[in-house]
Amino acid sequence: MIIDDPELRQEFLTETTEILEHLDNDLIDLESDPENRDVLNRIFRSVHTIKGTSGFLGFEQLVELGHAAEDVLDRLRKGVSAVTPEVMDVLLDTNDTIKVLVNQVHAGKFRPVDLNEIMSRLNGVDSVTAAMGTASEGKRDSGISGKGKNGRQAPESRGIGKDLRKRTGPSAGGGAKNAGLDARAASTVRIDVNRLEDMMNLVGELVLERNKLLQINRDIQGSDLNENCAENIAEVAEKINFITSELQLAVMRTRMIPLERIFRKFPRVVRDMARERKKEVEFLIAGGDTELDKTIVDQLGDSLIHLLRNAIDHGLETPECRIRSGKSRAGRIVLKASQEGNHILIRIEDDGRGIDIEKVETRALEREMITKAQRELMSPGDVMQLIFEPGFSTADEISDLSGRGVGMDVVKTNIRKLNGMIELKSEPGAGTEIKLKLPLTLAVSHALLVEVTEEIYAIPLSSVIETLRVDREEIQTIERREVIRHRDSVIPLIRLDTLFGIRSVRAGTASRPLFEYVVLVGVAEKRFGLIVDRLLGQEEIVIKSLGDYLANTGGVAGGTITGDGRVRLIVDCGTIADWV
Repeated sequence: MIIDDPELRQEFLTETTEILEHLDNDLIDLESDPENRDVLNRIFRSVHTIKGTSGFLGFEQLVELGHAAEDVLDRLRKGVSAVTPEVMDVLLDTNDTIKVLVNQVHAGKFRPVDLNEIMSRLNGVDSVTAAMGTASEGKRDSGISGKGKNGRQAPESRGIGKDLRKRTGPSAGGGAKNAGLDARAASTVRIDVNRLEDMMNLVGELVLERNKLLQINRDIQGSDLNENCAENIAEVAEKINFITSELQLAVMRTRMIPLERIFRKFPRVVRDMARERKKEVEFLIAGGDTELDKTIVDQLGDSLIHLLRNAIDHGLETPECRIRSGKSRAGRIVLKASQEGNHILIRIEDDGRGIDIEKVETRALEREMITKAQRELMSPGDVMQLIFEPGFSTADEISDLSGRGVGMDVVKTNIRKLNGMIELKSEPGAGTEIKLKLPLTLAVSHALLVEVTEEIYAIPLSSVIETLRVDREEIQTIERREVIRHRDSVIPLIRLDTLFGIRSVRAGTASRPLFEYVVLVGVAEKRFGLIVDRLLGQEEIVIKSLGDYLANTGGVAGGTITGDGRVRLIVDCGTIADWV
């Protein structure tokens, strides 16, 4: 009988969810390192814990499934059964079924699930391993080869032999590793997201008041007031500035979570994709401890899965093709993250065939995505960016993984929503690198203030690549659109005064300078320039909604209040990118 105690059920869900989050990766570790007793014992303890707590609460199907999985794991521990890809398929599918049952508990719906097939497979493990024999140990086509935790190279496995992450290896023993996890769990506090939002709003208001005080201080510094008074106000202003910044950083950290939360799901994903496409993959992860705003992390998973799928399906060759090309049988995919200033960089690298520029160009011309005249002006880098266009695909046939031309378009759309950028590099025969550049948070950001006519606008710094001073004669017109050439690329230009329907004070004047200020902006894969009258510098801003009445104003993302107390509009680079 099921015990209907909400508090006990929540404790069960919390504990079981944490166990399941690690269980997939532990199973992948065991497949790549069958002799690792610490990993095998950890898996057994995890399943035993789930079975035990399920039995106490009366979740009979979880108990039945857990018991059968325990029997298989016990045979593996005793050496009666061997770790083979087929056995790991059964255990991974068992883990998936456990997740389905746990989700039923979460939803409060306890409808029986048909366990006949998975139970039959678990009970048939002995016959499977007997047929495979002990020769399967060590050398198996498991899809992912030569890796440990989260794609890490196991000590005795062949392959790259490098652990990209700075953390304890298997030699430290399972006890030390588990102690570290327990210590982290003890220092973790779950906070209601709504409360965090309220805190962020309060900090945003404090930032605005800080900006006002700093502006008052600047005004006083330029007056004839008492020198001591000015010094005191300056000191107070600096202290408030420091304290506010520290408070803001502390509150932001409560929203930050390590990327490992989503990274640890990917070894299983890569393993399954590789087996489906009959490819061998060495998958390495670095920088999982890099932290990012939870709202961004939650929206990032799908994009990374699309990029990994693309790397496996389009990037990596089959083992036979790689051998003929003088490469190792197993292709390598590296997923790594790092922080640079106020941005997070995520790179997905593979050592596959690279992007065939001619094939991309041919497909784009066939589908009339570009004209021959446009192709003449495009650099190889510009051509590569076409893979992000809706409906574009170089696949010759449609499969479950690719061919429909939606994967990279989804990535572009998601990264654009996050005010991020995408950079693409590829070398034929050597591989491809895709770099995602994302802001640390979407709540408070830095902006470049620019002047257009007599108005001041804020351009989110997360979208700004660089600023240029361009001679007017360098600006060309192609198909009635102004462009410049910059670093072997053609950059379209947009005049903000024209965009917002205002007349520049410089237009038509005899003293109009012979140059233009251009803010080079990147949104996902697109690059374009905004022409402005003046560059005023950077300032930290808090993004405020314009309300329902002005919510659909084109090219405007919201408003902010600057240090002088005036409302300034924030340029919506994502919307403008759609117009380029």
